[in-house]
Amino acid sequence: MQLFRRAMVLVLLALAVFALPVAAQESVTIPLREQSGSGQSGTAVLTAIGNQTRVVVTLSNPPAGVAQPAHIHEGTCANLNPKPRYPLRSLMDGRSETVVDVPLTDLLAGQFAINVHKSQQEISTYVACGEIRAQVAPATGAGPHALPGWSIAAALLSGLLFVASGFGLRLVRR
Repeated sequence: MQLFRRAMVLVLLALAVFALPVAAQESVTIPLREQSGSGQSGTAVLTAIGNQTRVVVTLSNPPAGVAQPAHIHEGTCANLNPKPRYPLRSLMDGRSETVVDVPLTDLLAGQFAINVHKSQQEISTYVACGEIRAQVAPATGAGPHALPGWSIAAALLSGLLFVASGFGLRLVRR
């Protein structure tokens, strides 16, 4: 029985170490890829702040003294809903920081993209875009990959059931 308790503690620790950080990500970095031959690319760092999310957008090669509008849209970079869902502060000198009234978990669970425009005067020209997805960095350092938290939790639950059934069979044989 003591061995069973030890095994349960190990499984629960594994769950806490591996599954919970994925399920409740506190920060995620979204790559923003160049569009329209703009020469501008960068990142958006989304950080959970309770029921809000801080969005810090950084782009390379910013136009001097030009405000570049940015928004979170529903959809993907290839198929954006033209009406912004969450407006962001315009980038100045390649940087913007905004706190939006939506939990990070909602953004990660939905289908959203961050879009940056050339300028207010050329609002229809997109210079960079990135799709909001949960990111998990593999141990190889090969970069972020989308991995649903439920898949890790399901694998750990399966392991827990496997361990429990093995100990149950062992107790029955005694």
